[in-house]
Amino acid sequence: MVRPTLLLAGSFLVSTLHAAEGERSVASRITEARVFLAGAQVTRSAGATLPAGSSTLVFTGLAQDLDPQSIQVTGKGGYSILSVNHRMNYLTESPKKKEIEELQARMRKVDKEWAYEKAMQDVWVNEEQLLNKNSSIAGQQSGLTAAQLTAVNDYVRERMKMVKGGWLTQQEKLTTLQEEKARLQQQLQHFQAQAPRPTSEVVVDIDARSEVAATFTLNYFVGSAGWVPAYDLRAQAVGQPIDLLMKAKVVNNTGEDWERIALSLSSGNPTLGGVMPDLQPWTLYTFRTTHRTMALDSRQREDAEAPAMMEMRGATLGEASDAEVLLPTTLQQRATTAEFRIERSFSVPSDGAAHLVAVQNHTINASYTHYATPKLDRDAFLYARTTGWEELSLLPGEANVFFEGTFVGKSYLQLDQPTDTLDISLGRDKGVVIERVKRRSTNEKAIVGGKRTVTIGWDITVRNTKGNAVELVLRDQYPLSPQSEVEVRLKEDGGASVDTDRGTLAWTMKLDAKATRKVGFSYEVKHPKDLPVVLE
Repeated sequence: MVRPTLLLAGSFLVSTLHAAEGERSVASRITEARVFLAGAQVTRSAGATLPAGSSTLVFTGLAQDLDPQSIQVTGKGGYSILSVNHRMNYLTESPKKKEIEELQARMRKVDKEWAYEKAMQDVWVNEEQLLNKNSSIAGQQSGLTAAQLTAVNDYVRERMKMVKGGWLTQQEKLTTLQEEKARLQQQLQHFQAQAPRPTSEVVVDIDARSEVAATFTLNYFVGSAGWVPAYDLRAQAVGQPIDLLMKAKVVNNTGEDWERIALSLSSGNPTLGGVMPDLQPWTLYTFRTTHRTMALDSRQREDAEAPAMMEMRGATLGEASDAEVLLPTTLQQRATTAEFRIERSFSVPSDGAAHLVAVQNHTINASYTHYATPKLDRDAFLYARTTGWEELSLLPGEANVFFEGTFVGKSYLQLDQPTDTLDISLGRDKGVVIERVKRRSTNEKAIVGGKRTVTIGWDITVRNTKGNAVELVLRDQYPLSPQSEVEVRLKEDGGASVDTDRGTLAWTMKLDAKATRKVGFSYEVKHPKDLPVVLE
């Protein structure tokens, strides 16, 4: 047995108005897709019985935007693959042809039912007209006794009730059928608006020594697919670990439905390229006309060269670019990327919408701390601090955060930062009450030598109304002065950690259940009496 393999070395694009004589179409199905952050590598399988001698097989219905340079054809059987080529077919039918035909059949059925119900309603209308006419004739007959006339009126009244009820019943049926037809019409217009896409075809020339049952595997890269990570973070209570569920939003807009395939997700991105950039010489030039020094990058200097030189360099770059496209870059990136393989078959229709699939679930240890900045917000915020996530091969992405079984909001996991600690906000905690009050007694204003001195102080009271102890980081600030005329001095820090470069104060405290603590600080500002300064 021979296992022939051929990597596509060239491609051509032609419009297939008629299949070439001797060509044979082969149906294939998608069995696997390796989805990258941008793009996907699709694997198709097919089988065919090959006659002895030369033959040409055409694999049809492939994605329009597949990269011809990425096509690989492998197979098993006693045959040889002579060549592989790519072409376009612009005469494909609408991808929703079956759905359109089904909708049109349902609309014809609805029209038929509507016509029948309308005819039944017309019967009730005709009977009503007949009753009105007979009632009028009966009223003109002088030979009828009062009892006979009463009996006629009673009959007409009861019959008219039935007629009105029947008419209303038919009207309800007509309204329902009209609404159903409107929905069908909207769906039909949606499908009809999806213009048929051209499809790719792979033409394979084969030579077999004798008739053989052959199998084929096609691989190619498509750009109109991808995935982004998303997370669910669940913390049941303070002190408990966090459950992290990693999900993937998979998008398929290739024109090919992926039905029950083997799906894997890669953190690679083949569209970025795999060639490391190289530093070019950086030369400083001085231009006498402008009397200033300007730094020019070598690439900028190349852009300023003569057109003839650019044409020569462009031709050389074009040749190098063609050679690089032939490299199987998607396969080389496996050693540097993380790949998540979905254990069960999964379907992703080609609708351009995001389809969620669970990737992996982890339990991460966490410590819980409250943070508060009462100058900006009087509420305390609960944060979970986690470590050890670096070994999970996670990617940056949005996260839904749940605490104590309640959705508390959305966050973003910035996992591409060089830090081993991840802070996750769990929302506001009303169980920690904070009050920030300005000190009236320390608000002194004195003018000495044309300068005014003002002292401002603040008292912050924190109360833990919860039934368990909490860790709290309390933050505040005092002003900084970039001007020599304005002097600022921190008089009282209240035991806080002070960052003089940023003008911030931070208190780290542990509050027992139902405990209260009070801290404070003050600062002094000297400024010219005629210079207005915002001090609070």
